[in-house]
Amino acid sequence: MLLVPLAAAVALQTGQPHGQHGAAAILRKMTAVNASVKTYTVRIHFDAKVHSFLSLPLVLNATYYYKQPDKMQIVFDSVPSLAKQFQNFYASTGTPATWPKTYIVTLEPPQPGEPSDNGNVTLRLTPRNGGSLDHADITVDTSTYGIVIQQWIYKDGSSINVAQFNETSGTYVLPSHQEADFSFPKYKAHVAADYDSYDINVPIPDSVFKEPQ
Repeated sequence: MLLVPLAAAVALQTGQPHGQHGAAAILRKMTAVNASVKTYTVRIHFDAKVHSFLSLPLVLNATYYYKQPDKMQIVFDSVPSLAKQFQNFYASTGTPATWPKTYIVTLEPPQPGEPSDNGNVTLRLTPRNGGSLDHADITVDTSTYGIVIQQWIYKDGSSINVAQFNETSGTYVLPSHQEADFSFPKYKAHVAADYDSYDINVPIPDSVFKEPQ
């Protein structure tokens, strides 16, 4: 796509970035807004409704740890067996700074009927080395360069869809609330996550990021 003259001409006329060059510019800006955040911890409260053989409400509390560039760990106060099925998602999505190592990242054109000037752009993440994930579409608000929608699509038809609301300050853009829908063959779940106040740039030992037993 980057070598087609017509596509390049359209991009220049509209002022919109395109393909991998455009994606790289978005990733740089997403990384820059949180560049001063070397570490953080935050408490998260989860309210979930899990539908498997039975429909079960689930209330969970956890501490989330982050260290640049992409060390993440979530430690639940207690983890019922059903919660383990979505626990890893919150600690394995990576960051804009490291996505290019794992994914081919491209800028998606607006969908038919979608306004091109709504302030949002969508990045497509396609795994470089196969695996169960087909692709992820990450929608970014270009007024803050925070993520507002995540759509993770798997080869078996499973999906995770997340709507995200962010807390912004002069030094960071981080999640304040998420609504996630997990759709997998053995279960479906709706998970609401509320983030408490962030503790920014606090010491976190690397031992925190070991896989939980």
